Amino acid sequence: MAEMSQVSAETSSQANNSPSSAQATEGTRPVYEVGFHVVPTVEEVKVGDVVETIRAVLAEVKAEIIRDQFPQKMTLAYTIERSAAGKREKYTESYFGFIKFAAEREHVAALEAQLRSAKDILRYLLIETTREEPIIARRAVYSSNRLEGETIKKPATAPETPGEVSDEELTKSIDALVN
Repeated sequence: MAEMSQVSAETSSQANNSPSSAQATEGTRPVYEVGFHVVPTVEEVKVGDVVETIRAVLAEVKAEIIRDQFPQKMTLAYTIERSAAGKREKYTESYFGFIKFAAEREHVAALEAQLRSAKDILRYLLIETTREEPIIARRAVYSSNRLEGETIKKPATAPETPGEVSDEELTKSIDALVN
């Protein structure tokens, strides 16, 4: 009996190491998104290096990158202050980017520690999210062969000529409006 349970334990451990179970764990890993602001004092050509340090941490933990956006310069809604080297720095703009990835829960702490210690990261937000991509509505394109190549023009009308109005007619129209 003990031998049977030992054999079944070996079989189940071999089944857990099979490629199909590895693929199943890939799909069940939680999905995270990290949005980050890079300080504007970083040269534009060096912003890629900051992103690569984040990607390196994700590669170390074998995270699957689902989607990302390279940081783009933007104006902040409010001034962000932080102390660095004994003085207060104020920022009104930054480079904002994000990375959406799937990783094991225990590896996320390493990424958060790296983001917290990076001097080039002004702020970051790490959230757990879903794998689904947002649905982007497509614009409808209308075409018509009736007006192809033509400019729509306002119909020509004869200009109104001012006419004489008698006091009687004016009184009648005012009474009609009031009553």
